[in-house]
Amino acid sequence: MKLEEIVKGIFHVNYPSQYSLASTFLRFQEHYESPKFRNKFFSLKEFKQWYTANSPEGKRTGKFTYYSDWAGFNIPSYVMRPFYEGRFDPMSRKEKTLLNAFEKMRKREFYVIGTYGDVELDTLGHEIAHGLFYANSLYRKEVLGVVGGLPKQARKSMADYLSVSGCYHESVFDDETHAYILSNPEMLDAANVDEGIISRANTELKSIFRKYYRG
Repeated sequence: MKLEEIVKGIFHVNYPSQYSLASTFLRFQEHYESPKFRNKFFSLKEFKQWYTANSPEGKRTGKFTYYSDWAGFNIPSYVMRPFYEGRFDPMSRKEKTLLNAFEKMRKREFYVIGTYGDVELDTLGHEIAHGLFYANSLYRKEVLGVVGGLPKQARKSMADYLSVSGCYHESVFDDETHAYILSNPEMLDAANVDEGIISRANTELKSIFRKYYRG
């Protein structure tokens, strides 16, 4: 894996394949934002059973498709603490490798985003947006002003979309709404939100993003 600090306090980890990325980040990510496992300690077997029964692709195919469903990951550093403390036992070799990469920074607050291969700009932008939302209070304040200014029905529709996906805890709905509108607006077609609303919000969020990220 390759590791670099792309913005102050935001570290980008890049893996050679989607499988290596997703299989490394799975329990970190789901401890952070899963509607079922947020703030819980769980085994890979437990998660696989739940995800297969509740994710859109799992319901459709009856198979565990997590490793091909997700191309980007993002976690605040505090998510690593229970792993360092041994609350997730046993840990995989891949999980230990990720923890070892940040061992010397255990007492710092930072954000980690994960991608694989020659990452697409939309995916990288989506994950960087999450990092800025967490690490930069001014960015977060401006973004929440845009998200909070969306029509009530539009916000509800997007929250319903995120909920139906079976993958997000409600605590990250505002962050995910902003990241999807900013970098993956086409994915919100299923949310049935007026295109004009999404387009205007996309323009506003892009302006904010460029103001705080010049990479």
